[in-house]
Amino acid sequence: MNNKSLAFKLNTSFLILLAFILTSAIYSILMNNKTQGYADDVANNWFPSVNSTAIMGNEMTKFSRRQVLVIATYLGDRLQNLKANMEDLATWKKNFETQLETHRKTYATDPEEIAIIEALTKEWKKYIEFVDRDLELVKQKPILGLEHYQANTKGQAILVTKEIDKLTKYNYDNGVKTSTKGNSLTAITNFTMAGIVISSIIISLIIFQIIRTSTNSISTAVTNLKKQSVTTSKIAGELKSSSQSLSDSVAEQAASIHETSAAINEITSMVNRTAENAKESTNVAKSASDKAEEGQKTMLRLVQAMETIQESSGQLQNIAVIINQINTKTAVINDIVSKTELLSLNASIESARAGEYGKGFAVVAEEVGNLAKISGKSAHEIQELITTSQDQVNQILNVTKERVADGKKVTTEAQESFLHISEDISNMSNVIQQISEATREQEIGVRQISTAMSQIDKATQNSQVAVNTTSESSNNLVEQSNKLDTTAKDIEILIKGKVMDESHG
Repeated sequence: MNNKSLAFKLNTSFLILLAFILTSAIYSILMNNKTQGYADDVANNWFPSVNSTAIMGNEMTKFSRRQVLVIATYLGDRLQNLKANMEDLATWKKNFETQLETHRKTYATDPEEIAIIEALTKEWKKYIEFVDRDLELVKQKPILGLEHYQANTKGQAILVTKEIDKLTKYNYDNGVKTSTKGNSLTAITNFTMAGIVISSIIISLIIFQIIRTSTNSISTAVTNLKKQSVTTSKIAGELKSSSQSLSDSVAEQAASIHETSAAINEITSMVNRTAENAKESTNVAKSASDKAEEGQKTMLRLVQAMETIQESSGQLQNIAVIINQINTKTAVINDIVSKTELLSLNASIESARAGEYGKGFAVVAEEVGNLAKISGKSAHEIQELITTSQDQVNQILNVTKERVADGKKVTTEAQESFLHISEDISNMSNVIQQISEATREQEIGVRQISTAMSQIDKATQNSQVAVNTTSESSNNLVEQSNKLDTTAKDIEILIKGKVMDESHG
């Protein structure tokens, strides 16, 4: 397909798309007609048949109920409504038989349905015979008519109803089957149409892609032609200016070499001054380094002293916790003592009141006394704990004060050491400033050398670039000529298709 012309590709794609559209249209018409046939069959045949059987069932129900009412009329000796009931009985009988005959002529086309109707007709005739016999007997003697109804007519009415139900079920089931066929056909049609639509979309996308690709190819080819034309023009200009660049570069090289000699002489004197200053800076830096080491040792002692102080502070915190515990125990003991006194008092009072019966309270009083002893002992222990804690706190505080004094002393020594270091650093700063000034002068000289050398290098590079440019330009002319030829062939293939060799032409 890539070797075919643009017109061939577009015409082929449109013909395929048109074939898909015509196929989908014809298929849609055929499937719609067939689906409409199923719908018409359900609407014109099966639904009316189901309605017809419903009418028959309704008439049968009214007829059987009215017959029972007639029998009840005779049994109750209430004959004033007998005439109306008999007229209704005859009317509903006629309605049932008329509906049955209409159904037979209009809707019964299938052998199975005709057989059901014949069976229904047979059972209906037998049922009418039983009903007529009921009416004859009930006129003679009501009880005989009732007995005949219970023995024969009632069961026959059930048989008629069953036949009506068979007919109803037959029509309903066939209506459902026909509707299902229509639904299935509709689903198949939808699936098929969806496939056709998707295929049409794919073909349309292919056509769009062909057009877009072809347009991009033409646009790219035209753009390349324009760029190649401009490039050819630039190459010609570069060839013209290359010879002028060569002569200018040689003159710039001579001037740059002269400037380089003067800059090198100036740098020599600057280097000597920088060496002297560097030597003095080394001595000062060594002295500052020694003093800095002494300061580090002093600071180490200061850190150790401060750590000792922190440990003492931690011990003080532990003692604070012990004191809090003592306070808690003291509160408990005080509470126990208070309750003990109250219990003792109550026990004494109750024991005195009860007399002989107060012996039990005497036991309570004794326990209360024991509690008081325990409380006193706990109070004594707490007092000892408090005394011990106070002694520990005083000792720790004394140690802390001594260590704080050591920390202050060490801190003073550190301050003096760092003061000396600061003076040395100040001296070093002055020396470094002189080195900086000398270095700045050296930097100026080096910059001049760098600039001069850069100019020399640039001039040399320009000469080399000019020569290379001349060579590359000639090569580019050949390459651009080949690209122009290739682009022309691409356009020819795009418009005419693949160009056949003369041997195959």
